Amino acid sequence: MVKIGRYIGTVGLLLLLYLYFYSSEHIKKIDYQFYDFMVGFFYQNSEQDTGSYTVVVDIDEKSLHQLGQWPWPRVVDAELINKIKDMNPSAIGINILFPEKDRASPSSIQRFYKFFFDLDIHFDEIPKKFKDNDKLLYYAIKESDATLATYFNNSLYTASHCEKLSYKNNFFYNIKSELTAPSLLCNHKQLQNNIDNFGFINAWMDSDGIFRRVPLFMSYRGELFPSFALATLLSIDENIKLDTEYNIVLVDFSKKLKIFSAIDILSNKIPPKEIQGKVIILGSSIVGLNPTYTTSNAKQVSNSMIHAFVIESILNDSLVTQPEEYKRINLLFFFLISMLVITLFNKRLYMHIATLFVITFIISSYWLIYSYINGVYISIGYFWIPSLYFFVFILIYHVNVMNKEKQEQEKLLIRQNKLASMGEMISLIAHQWRQPLSAINGIVLNMDMDEQKKLLNRERLDDYLNQIEDKTAYLSQTIGDFTDFFSTNKTEETFFISDIIKQAMQLIVSSKDVTIEHRKKEDFEITGYRGELIQSLLVLLNNSIYACKENLSKIDRGYIMIDTYSVENKAFISVEDNGGGIDMKKSQKIFNPYFTTKLKHSGTGLGLYILKLIVEDSMNGKIYLVNGKEGAIFTIQIPIKN
Repeated sequence: MVKIGRYIGTVGLLLLLYLYFYSSEHIKKIDYQFYDFMVGFFYQNSEQDTGSYTVVVDIDEKSLHQLGQWPWPRVVDAELINKIKDMNPSAIGINILFPEKDRASPSSIQRFYKFFFDLDIHFDEIPKKFKDNDKLLYYAIKESDATLATYFNNSLYTASHCEKLSYKNNFFYNIKSELTAPSLLCNHKQLQNNIDNFGFINAWMDSDGIFRRVPLFMSYRGELFPSFALATLLSIDENIKLDTEYNIVLVDFSKKLKIFSAIDILSNKIPPKEIQGKVIILGSSIVGLNPTYTTSNAKQVSNSMIHAFVIESILNDSLVTQPEEYKRINLLFFFLISMLVITLFNKRLYMHIATLFVITFIISSYWLIYSYINGVYISIGYFWIPSLYFFVFILIYHVNVMNKEKQEQEKLLIRQNKLASMGEMISLIAHQWRQPLSAINGIVLNMDMDEQKKLLNRERLDDYLNQIEDKTAYLSQTIGDFTDFFSTNKTEETFFISDIIKQAMQLIVSSKDVTIEHRKKEDFEITGYRGELIQSLLVLLNNSIYACKENLSKIDRGYIMIDTYSVENKAFISVEDNGGGIDMKKSQKIFNPYFTTKLKHSGTGLGLYILKLIVEDSMNGKIYLVNGKEGAIFTIQIPIKN
């Protein structure tokens, strides 16, 4: 039941992660960067030729400087369109909105003065056809078969003639668009109602402020309308086929476009061959007149350039789409892979996990490249990023689990080492108690003899009782020392170092051939784990006793000197013997588990390893080893906590 509950909990957690990642703005922005990398990668590894289908005619600062501020009189716009038409382009798209009639038109000026001042103004010297600039513009657009611009979502108000707009020969009935516009800004009635071809110029940035995509269709009042770029192409061929079933396309801004200034067209400075057969997008890049957008390669593009790039992509059959379902597919793969990784982690099949990671990365990379070449970006960030986050999380989790297991194992080793010494400790207890118990027995016999001789007065009885009390206090102290040693209590205590040295010397199994002396006795208080520090000293003392006994043939008697001193905020306990020292070639290994220089029946190889664990992990200290003149010198360094 526990396993089933854990499994259900894991599945539930992954489902929550699925929902979070699907709606995460953070993942979306990272996925944008993966797409930008793909665009840059394929651009660098392809022939970087200029665009061959589209030319932008730009109403730029140079044009405004020579012809005056915007808007120009419509007669100038008409002349510009006629100049372009005369150079025989394949299509013209006018990325300019004309929502109101031209106030600079002579007929408009006549109406203005008649309405406000009741004056009749005549322009007899102006030919009749030049008196209405809007008609001139209309004829220029009509004769050039140019495409007009409209704009969705401008406001809640839509002019009545705009509400009735319907696209000619609407064959988009089989295409679905989730983009619906509540309002429409179109050109003034005289112009809009007499021009068949038009498209919306809406464009917007992604949530990270970078421009990447544009819709091909939007819905208004239940009818589907094409984008400005698509409508411009439809003016060439009404039966043009799109190699995509998706409404929104990603735009590749890596190529270069030819851009000519409008004033150069009007001044006949551009050779006709530069325009002939091209799709011309007429618009403006003036800041304040039209917005500019930043692309992933830090290029600034105008709205006209955006539609020119879309046309290039359609004609080059290089449209890229990003279907929404790939986000769900990638997250589903993430869900399945995560379940498999959890299973492998629980079984500790780490090589299998590494292999799975490599294979998954290779397959997904191939899938990414293959799909992109075929015009689909598969939103790989929705697989890679959640998988990476999950892998790091599960790795950290299992590292923590392994650390806890290691700590438990270390504690177990320490405990086992204590239990392994229990035989020696029981012998030592028997040795420590034998003399006091014998003394108590003698005192009791003396009391009995004095009682029989009628010599046990009150004074002698008190003396006997005091002697018994002293002996039992010694026995109690011995029990306390051993209890501290075997205690599992991990509570830090504050104690004097001299007390620890004294207890350790009392607990050690003494030898008639070895003398232990606390030589340098600087005393100070430290905070730590009493029992573990005693155990550390016992390890060092037992090792020194063993070394001295093994070296008795070379020395008259074994000596072990304990020194305690402090430097700044550090306490030092040094144990030095005359047992001949340690081969320095082995000095790097002596703290490794199960490494020992003793005979098999004399050591397990865990003593110094456990000592190092205690000093470094429990006491936040260090252990040093050097060889002195006659033997080894082990030094424990412990921080003194204030």
